[in-house]
Amino acid sequence: MDNDWQIDLDIPDIGTMITLMSTAICSAIIGAAEISYTMMWITSAYERHGKDFFIDLINAQSLTWTAEFVIVAGSLILCSAIIFLLTTTIALIDLNRVKNNKKNRIRIIFVLFFIGLALLFMALVSGLLLRYI
Repeated sequence: MDNDWQIDLDIPDIGTMITLMSTAICSAIIGAAEISYTMMWITSAYERHGKDFFIDLINAQSLTWTAEFVIVAGSLILCSAIIFLLTTTIALIDLNRVKNNKKNRIRIIFVLFFIGLALLFMALVSGLLLRYI
């Protein structure tokens, strides 16, 4: 009888919902942009070098600068895109869990998001190193 004045409202955590949704949207945008950017590299390299470019990618003994750049930075960016899209999926699944008042995995989502950002940073630094060294 002590708590007769309390009202039990079944309202989900709005802050968690906003955080999860913004992380999911940002991850989806960054992941899609990374994939399209990598495809743009490959297309422009093909237009510039022709069929010889794909032979350079296959033949690891005589790589040109463009082939090294696409292999190293492109691989890092595509791995980062996979992690960002995985982050989006987990964030959307956890967004559904907020409604049911289940425990969320926000730490896992942020760890995946920052791993994706770290891979993106490594891709950009490796691109700069390959270009100017």
